[in-house]
Amino acid sequence: MTVPAFGLTVTPRLGDRVGVLRISGRFDYRTERSVASTVQNDLRGELQDLGFDAFDARATYDELLRNGPGRADYYVEVVSGYASGRPMGAVGAAVGDLALEVGVVISRVAAKVRLYDGHTLNVVETYDLQKDSTAVVPTGVGIGGRSIWAAIMLPIVQYGQYRSAAHVVAHEAALRIAGL
Repeated sequence: MTVPAFGLTVTPRLGDRVGVLRISGRFDYRTERSVASTVQNDLRGELQDLGFDAFDARATYDELLRNGPGRADYYVEVVSGYASGRPMGAVGAAVGDLALEVGVVISRVAAKVRLYDGHTLNVVETYDLQKDSTAVVPTGVGIGGRSIWAAIMLPIVQYGQYRSAAHVVAHEAALRIAGL
């Protein structure tokens, strides 16, 4: 009797112990590290909400390879994270000495997440996930007077959009891991 190899793939069941691995030092840019960290932290909570015994593995995949598997049935790793955003248009208005710029900002967050067998550390599944977000947000504020004028851009708003999209990516990853 023969059985196709894809028929032997095992997926996590509710109650399984799932270790969420720490991100490695492979992220060169602060935005990538922030997105990957948000996905990693939110993924643990999302898996717990779905009924898994998810925990912080307190190790990277490379450390796990060197030290051997731990007590998890599965491990999850955020392998890469990506975030980009750009304004598509903006309008500004001033009243007296104050000015405000409001723009349409499009952001994209993507992450690659790997699921490993907890005993063999072989890859069980890889998920390529992304979320696009469009929002009308304040992008700048200005203050001035008769002889001086200053404008401050507001990148914190774009960062908030990245975090919001990263939450959605973590939720989607948890659903995929659960097979939902």
